[in-house]
Amino acid sequence: MEIMSARDLSRYLKINEKKIYKLAQESMVPSMKIGGKIAFIKELIDKWMLENTEREKQIYIAGSDDFLLGSIISAYNRDHEGLVFYAPVGSINGLKILRDHGATLSCVHIIDTEKKESNLSYLNKYLANDEYVVIHLFARDQGIMVPKGNPKGIGSLEDVVVKGATFVNRSTGSGTRLLLDFLLQEKKIDPSNMKGYEVELDSHLQVGHRVLSGAADAGFGIGHVAHVLGLDFVPLYRENFEMVAPRERYYSAPVKEFLTFFQQPSLLHRVKDFTGYDTGKMGSVVFPRP
Repeated sequence: MEIMSARDLSRYLKINEKKIYKLAQESMVPSMKIGGKIAFIKELIDKWMLENTEREKQIYIAGSDDFLLGSIISAYNRDHEGLVFYAPVGSINGLKILRDHGATLSCVHIIDTEKKESNLSYLNKYLANDEYVVIHLFARDQGIMVPKGNPKGIGSLEDVVVKGATFVNRSTGSGTRLLLDFLLQEKKIDPSNMKGYEVELDSHLQVGHRVLSGAADAGFGIGHVAHVLGLDFVPLYRENFEMVAPRERYYSAPVKEFLTFFQQPSLLHRVKDFTGYDTGKMGSVVFPRP
């Protein structure tokens, strides 16, 4: 078993010694302490490098839950060697995971509640914006899912409260939850008056199924899920859905291949009529400005 110092490893990997210490402190490289000093086992370093070489071929996406994005990823994985893994953990959690190097890309939709619009302000809030590239995927409709025929006659968020409808919500930290809370604030609706506001679900599909089953009279989510489940839908807001890539990842071969897929004519033709979406600018770079 060969033991290496930080200086030894710096020479072995041909990277700065300070970077070695940073990687060790962030548990990004296998290390141990001997006599109070950081040390490295060469065999474990070699194994770590091989694993990372294989991992670099894969793409890990963390962020918002979306039906169309999931469908596109499935289509990509059927036709390509490098796999894409998708963890719908919410927009804010996705950005934090991306910032902490736990994901290759993040998909987000976060409204700027001060400017009252969808924009790129989340870059300044959660990331160092000069280190990232933002790609527009599509715009999508958010609103209220209700049973077929809309038996309670719900046409607004105010109606959900006034008519005593049982509501189901998305999880805290999701872009959809942030949007709902913003719309409630704009309408001066107290969430505590909304029956079921505290019931949180992890995906749009779960919200739709809860309404479909009759367990809820209404739920907030994307229009396409309502369409797929045969529910009625009250559109309230059209938002931008975007992909965020660290600049160094954006130019890597696996990421470029994946993002190029969004502009393939065959894919664009297949998704152009997806209900509740506007895919007219899919794959275009919105930051930094071309």
